[in-house]
Amino acid sequence: MAAILSTKPHQFPAASASPPPAGAGGIRIRGVTKSFTTGSRRVEALRGIDLHFPATGFHAVMGPSGSGKSTLLHLLAGLDRADAGTIEVAGHRVDRLDDGGLTLFRRRSIGVVFQQFNLLPTLTAIDNVLLPGVLDGQHRDQLRPRGMALLEELGVGNRSDHRPDALSGGEQQRVAIARALLLQPSIVFADEPTGNLDTRSARRLWTLLDSTARDRGLLVLMVTHEPEAATHCETTTVLRDGLVADSFPSHGLDPGKLALRAAGTGE
Repeated sequence: MAAILSTKPHQFPAASASPPPAGAGGIRIRGVTKSFTTGSRRVEALRGIDLHFPATGFHAVMGPSGSGKSTLLHLLAGLDRADAGTIEVAGHRVDRLDDGGLTLFRRRSIGVVFQQFNLLPTLTAIDNVLLPGVLDGQHRDQLRPRGMALLEELGVGNRSDHRPDALSGGEQQRVAIARALLLQPSIVFADEPTGNLDTRSARRLWTLLDSTARDRGLLVLMVTHEPEAATHCETTTVLRDGLVADSFPSHGLDPGKLALRAAGTGE
């Protein structure tokens, strides 16, 4: 990967443990709507929802297929635009940013971990991790120590020179997490991050995301359909038919009872 001229590293404020005022951190959305047109049918994915997530902690969003949970994550991460409403993420009014502003917001303020890993197959693990910084104009040689430290911390330092096809699914997802953390975001979004992992690897990853949020003082917001995943989170917010159906403390709950509550059939 070609080196790009170095710039001064970006500095990020520490997250606060208390609920943030508007614009200070965490996530606040008000009256957010989003609809799509499929053929001749109009689908209302989100129907005027209000939500708040604090500046730190591991939190889950659940809901059946079509509930709006993936749409919500895409709006929060600046990957799509709402039809109406206000969206404040990590101190940014995402709904007011132009395309250039959204690009910088995604690169410098948040990290995203996808179900499909989204690693470039021609790059080694370390070069995949360094890619966001290189795209931001920072020099690869200056980024490498931090990237290697992240891989070591996540238990895949000895795999740094391997390409994705030589890594297991769990190893690829850890590389993806290291990439998401490279530029020290205050929020990490995880979109069904264990959907392609076996049960043992999935449980390790949920524990890792929990410890990442606590040890680094940041917010990890995970979209998931797995009740066991949500039991690792401080709270679970349930979406149904584009609306907030429930929100409750979920850490340590029995997965079966959590599934019933998320389905609206138990408390």
